[in-house]
Amino acid sequence: MLETNNIPKLVAEVKKMISDDRVSTLKKDMQVSIDYYNGLHDIGGYRLFFFNNEGQIVEEKNRSNTKIAHQFFTELVDQKVQYLLSNPIEISTEDTELQKYLNEYIDEDFQLMLQELVEGASQKAIEYVFWKKGADNRISFKTADAFKIIPIYDAFYNIEQVIYYYDDEILIENKKKTVTKVQLWTKEEVFYFVQIENGDLKLDDSIKINPSPHIIAKNNSELFGKSYGQVPFLCLENNRQKKNDLAPIKDLIDDYDLMACSLSNNLIDFDHPIYAVRGFEGDNLDNLVTNLRTKKTVGVGENGGIEVHTVNIPVEARKTKLTIDKEAIYKFGMGFDSSQTGDGNITNVVIKSRYSLLDLKCNKIEVRLRKVIKRMLKLIVENINELHEKAFDASTITIKITRDVMVNKTDNATTEKIEAETKKILVDNIMTASTRLDDKTVLKTLCEILEVDFEEVERLLEEQGYKGDFNQNSEVTDDGVEQVSVGNRVPAEES
Repeated sequence: MLETNNIPKLVAEVKKMISDDRVSTLKKDMQVSIDYYNGLHDIGGYRLFFFNNEGQIVEEKNRSNTKIAHQFFTELVDQKVQYLLSNPIEISTEDTELQKYLNEYIDEDFQLMLQELVEGASQKAIEYVFWKKGADNRISFKTADAFKIIPIYDAFYNIEQVIYYYDDEILIENKKKTVTKVQLWTKEEVFYFVQIENGDLKLDDSIKINPSPHIIAKNNSELFGKSYGQVPFLCLENNRQKKNDLAPIKDLIDDYDLMACSLSNNLIDFDHPIYAVRGFEGDNLDNLVTNLRTKKTVGVGENGGIEVHTVNIPVEARKTKLTIDKEAIYKFGMGFDSSQTGDGNITNVVIKSRYSLLDLKCNKIEVRLRKVIKRMLKLIVENINELHEKAFDASTITIKITRDVMVNKTDNATTEKIEAETKKILVDNIMTASTRLDDKTVLKTLCEILEVDFEEVERLLEEQGYKGDFNQNSEVTDDGVEQVSVGNRVPAEES
């Protein structure tokens, strides 16, 4: 933990930590993953070389060099986020008053923040939530870019302090200069620093109160400060190893890019045949090429001749390799290949099985996401209690996350039809056996089959003055009208 009593020492330590962080392996991996999510793959910097007659390595600029980034990683991250959070999370409690207050916080902005949180953690291995209280003392949340954050932990791996830094460009004397802004958050206050170009890091003089409390309120001409008593940052880890989703599939994506682009290059470079000419009596080879392209003819001497050669491109082999790479990307990327749904006749059982890897991946982050949401809900409830002088308990709140699964609607309709027919058969069997069973047993069994509340049905029957005699016999008269015996029907009680 950084000591804040000695400012010169603090400035030196913060500067060193930022310098080390910029070149750290974690931040390098983050940048690569962010680039791949945005379609900036290694194939974009791919170059061709050859050895010339002098044995020197020279860049080949006359051959085709297609550079196409295949954004599997983008699809896998978006797929994960939408599968987990496309349906808004449900925050509920049996306390109706608390539920009313919660609905004011759990809005569309909150749902969007959660999606951005999972997306960031998938790309960068970790992502942060920053929370603050506004002028109305109401708490709000937003994502904080992990690429710009340096956490400082205590002995129990709890975030004790946070360094947040970012680079900006400003005009100084009509010249653009890079300015680094730094914030050091502690449990009680915030230190603001600034560094221009490669100059010294120092306290930011533009901040009137530096260091300042977390909240500054103004009453007439007086300023009042208040601290949260904790660092307002929550961390979501993608997995236990703190690895981003790109790590297991980057090499596979690079191989796919290379194979696909090489195939494109071959098709471009070798779409015309190669001509081998013997005894050509023209002026030079340029004339030969011109005649072949324009006249489609060429003259040769008595002993001359021309042979046409074509290059056999191993298209099928390349296609097989691309298919293998693609399958491996979805397998080790633990995603769902939507192209496998075929013509739409695939059953829901098969669809569910193909979601199994995506389910496993989402299980890892959902446990951690629930933990972060619970911490946010605790902060929200504390905020509600403070604003409204209440004593609500956050432990009564439940969190429901419903995953969005692709389904075959035709298959669903068929399943529902089968279930309905099965229920009808069961009901018929119960009614056949009803003469040998008591009314309560029959009613209870029917309620179980039809999935209705037995106690509620029984209560409604009693309110109607009907005790439910299922042992009554029915007759059909000659005119086709069904006659039902009185049975145990009794007059309804007067209200």
